[in-house]
Amino acid sequence: MNISRLKKRLSGDHDFKGHTILGSMCTEPHKMAVKTYKRFLSTNVGDPGLFPKLIQLETEYIASLGRLLSNDSAVGSVVSGGSEANILALWSARNRSEKGKREVIISETCHFSFDKAADLLGLQLIKIPVGNDYKIRVDLVEKAITDKSLAIVGIAGTTGLGVCDPIEELSKIAVKNNLYLHVDAAFGGFVFPFIDNSPKFDFSLDGVMSITVDPHKMGRAVIQSGCIIYRNREIAESINIDVTYLSGGRAKNRSVLGTRSGASIAASWMVYNYLGYKGYKKNIDRSMKLTYWFIDEIKKIDGLGVKVQPESNIVGLCASKGLDIKEILFKIRERGWAVSEWPDYIRITFMPHVTKRSLKKFLVDLRSIVQSLHGNS
Repeated sequence: MNISRLKKRLSGDHDFKGHTILGSMCTEPHKMAVKTYKRFLSTNVGDPGLFPKLIQLETEYIASLGRLLSNDSAVGSVVSGGSEANILALWSARNRSEKGKREVIISETCHFSFDKAADLLGLQLIKIPVGNDYKIRVDLVEKAITDKSLAIVGIAGTTGLGVCDPIEELSKIAVKNNLYLHVDAAFGGFVFPFIDNSPKFDFSLDGVMSITVDPHKMGRAVIQSGCIIYRNREIAESINIDVTYLSGGRAKNRSVLGTRSGASIAASWMVYNYLGYKGYKKNIDRSMKLTYWFIDEIKKIDGLGVKVQPESNIVGLCASKGLDIKEILFKIRERGWAVSEWPDYIRITFMPHVTKRSLKKFLVDLRSIVQSLHGNS
């Protein structure tokens, strides 16, 4: 067996470099992230005493993200991704709550990781409908609060449409009712800080206790790289587990995983410092420019539109005039395009690997499909 045979075996899979993946929230990692990741492949910060410099790097990286999110006292960890980060957030909320509080108030559009977290932690999700703007209805959040309420979750960059819940209003409710507020900014954490006049969602709001951010999305880090960022050390340490047998000496663990990749930490730190604020803003500006250009092109196709005006680099493509969005989805996938399926729209995500050239090819196929469907109606 050699690498060429393995490549041949996997040659049918999609690849970000092939420019056909238009529905993923992940992207091709930045070249500096890849180079750094390879250098530290064998490091395991689950045994922190063996890699104190990498732990220092992680602390520095989390502090940098904390400052980006309006918090000079942030504490947290680089973890496997947003799912683990969301689990850790609700674990912390549960451990800091009074006995018997088990209800988490959250949008019906929440990521499936919260269903996992609830099942694992013995919690109950109280799912709140969204309004016409596809954001959680604040009036229903207040009505859902009971003596069993434990936490509220707001989403900054929803999985389907990339919109931001009214976190500022949720923060006021959380403070008023002494509830833990977690913000799932797995996608929006590396988007909204670089968009002018974007909605507030970070630690500048008093109620926010923790935030999930995914470097392996718009952060340009390697897959798997996620972050859980807490307002302060007290919250972070609420889930500490004492580990006594490690080669580097006794340590505290506060992640789901025991073994943690030091390579993800090093790669995330490197690309963050390599790009800097200006580099990330340039990436986001490019993605948003493509987003708005694409919407203008969609408006020219009879029977197609967008679900909601985008707040980030995500578009929900919907159909009208007798067109069936499911049929369009089936036919566009037949032509090799990897897009994201939702009940009444197709999600297109304008990540760094997505180019105008590939979108033009996609639009050619899309127009052809729509024309054929109109012809058959």
